[in-house]
Formats: sequence, C-alpha cells, structure tokens
Amino acid sequence: MELVQLAKQGDGRAIATLLNRAFEKQATAVKVNLRGNCLQVLLEATPTPEPLAAMTLMQQVMSHIQPESLERVEVYGRETGAKMFSWQKEIRLQQPQQPSSIQPTLQDRELTKQGDFEQNESQTSPCLQQPSATKKGKLVFYSTRRQSPSRSLTKHQPQAVTVEGWGAVLTGLGLAVILFILSPLKLLFRGFLVMVHEVGHALTHWLFGRPAIPMIDFAFGGGITLSFEQSWLILGLIYLAIAYSIWLCRVYPRLQGVLVGLAGLYSFCLLTDWNLILSTFMGHGMEVLAIFICLYLSISGYFRRMDGDRTIYAMLGFFTLFSDLQFSWQLLYDLDFQSWYDEGKGGIIDNDLVILASEYFNADLATIVGCLIAGCITAPILAFLLYRYESWLRSAIGKLLA
Repeated sequence: MELVQLAKQGDGRAIATLLNRAFEKQATAVKVNLRGNCLQVLLEATPTPEPLAAMTLMQQVMSHIQPESLERVEVYGRETGAKMFSWQKEIRLQQPQQPSSIQPTLQDRELTKQGDFEQNESQTSPCLQQPSATKKGKLVFYSTRRQSPSRSLTKHQPQAVTVEGWGAVLTGLGLAVILFILSPLKLLFRGFLVMVHEVGHALTHWLFGRPAIPMIDFAFGGGITLSFEQSWLILGLIYLAIAYSIWLCRVYPRLQGVLVGLAGLYSFCLLTDWNLILSTFMGHGMEVLAIFICLYLSISGYFRRMDGDRTIYAMLGFFTLFSDLQFSWQLLYDLDFQSWYDEGKGGIIDNDLVILASEYFNADLATIVGCLIAGCITAPILAFLLYRYESWLRSAIGKLLA
C-alpha cells in the first residue's frame, strides 16, 4: 500500500516498480520518464508488445494508481533492440480534483521511424514542446507544459486511418487487381485460399473433438480435410482448459461470466447439429475471417515486421475478397459452374454450400450464397470500424477486467 501511495503522489520510481510488476508476466521491460504532468513509458519485448493487450493492462494500472499529478501517459512500444518505435499511444487522465472518477481514455498515433516521432510529437502533442535531446534509437524526452484545468477527461474519440495506412490499403488493392486479372499469378495465389479454407475446416473439427488433417486434393483439385470420429479424450481436455480458464479469471467476475456464457454456447453447439454446421461452414467462413484480419492489419499497422507488410496484408485481403465474390457470382449466374458444383467431388463428396443448403437449412443454394456475399462485403467494413473505434473496444475490455 505504501508503494501505491507513493505512486499516487507522482513518485516516478514507485510508478516504474508497479508497471514492471504488472508487465512481468508478459516478459515486457518497462522504462519510464516523468516530465511534469506527462509520464512517458517505453515497453520493450520480443516480439513487439501487442498494443491492445498492453494498453488494456496500462489502463488498469493507471486506474488503480490514480496519480494526482499526471494528466497524460504516453506509451511507446518496440521490439527489444530495435531502433524505431512500432507504435505510440496515449492515455488522458482525469484532473486531480476528482481522483475517485479517474477513467483513462486512449488515443492513438502511429509512428514508423525515429525521425517521424521527433517531427510529429513536436507538432501535434499538446503536452510536448521542442525536444531537449535527440539520440538515435532511444526514447527522446521533451520539456512539458501543464494543460488547462478545463482539459479534463475526454470522451472516446474515433481514430483516423493514417496516410501510410491508406497508402498500404490502396497499393494492396492495386496489386490484388493485377493478381486477379493475370491468370498465372491468380493460379499461384489460389494456394493461399485453399490453405485458408481447409485450415478453417480442420480447426473447427478439432474444436469439437474430431481430429482432422487439411490436405491438397490432387485427384479433383483444390483441397480436402480428412476428419475422424469424435474423441472423448480431446473433448475432456477442451473442457479442462475451459474450467481452468474460468478458474484463472476468478478475480475478474465480469470476464468470468463471459467465459461461462461461451462455455454454455460451446456445449449447446456440441450437443446439437451446430457443431457439424460450423465445421462445414468454416471453410468459407475462414476466408471471410481472413479478409477481415488482413485488412485490419493493413489499416492498423499491427504485427508489421517490415515496411511492406501492410501492403501484403491488404493485397491478400482484397485478393480473397475478389475470389470469393467471383465464386459466388458464378454459383448464382453461371449454369455450367452451378452444374459442376452441384455434382461435387467425383460425384461422391458434396461441396460445402450444397451440404449447408440441403442437409441443414433446407434452403435454396442461392440463399446460402447470398449469406456468403454478405459476409464478404461486411468484412472490410468491420475491419475499418474496429480500427476507428478501437478505444471503445479497449474500454469494454478494461471493464471486463475491472
């Protein structure tokens, strides 16, 4: 308690000690620098600390400490030994006259190079002025000025996609169009779609206790997933993992409630046909998920190891989107393609959408295809909205961990 009291009073060493304890399990080194009402925190780990998890934990620590003299916390993340920051984010704290209601809020600015950091911060940060020191590869600290008391806790603010983000998305879009038009390159990247599709089937089978192996189908083309009988041993291990996760979250009752709800939903699917429906659907479902993940990583810049990664993410996302939309259009309007798809593989194994339409939903194939199209179109929109309103998500996660 004495350490918390010191941190509450703005003691830099006490704050550093508490942060290092909090990030110890993540194997993340924490360095702090206190400049007036601004606390600058550098997080270093291998690989680079994941921004969402790091800022959620940082938000919890700040809410617990409630430092009286701080108004802002600027957090920088990078890989251990790297000479550039991977990301920078900001927490605004409540003014000290209302310590009981401190609720940190987050803002996000992306940085790529040390030089960009020095230029952007001196121009945009209301807490920072001209740099007092510059040393390549290390965190640069600035002199500060206190904000006006009227600048208290701010509401969540949508974050805009950076110029670099839009550049990566548009460049990836152009590359995806080229790949889609040129047949040899299109055939090459079809392997990516086959891998994503079959891994989706296999993972879902394993989730419901059926060992499965994704494979390339050399006989009829594409891929195929071999699944086996449900194993009670695998199901037992899954339920043990669920029970252990719920037990670990005993100090977070809200999160524990969510896990209990998910465990109930999992049990419902396991005891009904929904586990088979999901295992059949998740081939195409994983493709839709790949669209969402790839475009989100391109927009946000997360998990970027080199400068071109964001463009590659966008290219793969848009290529998957175009391929799924073409596949859906052919199923709706190309009679020859419809006949080929209805026949199945070798006239023996029905294709996924045919199984969903005829065996589970008793619906027209066009209805199932329409749902796939809706998912493909929604995925890029959700990727953009998730990035834009990321601070709301962090806040929700923080409440679950409260």
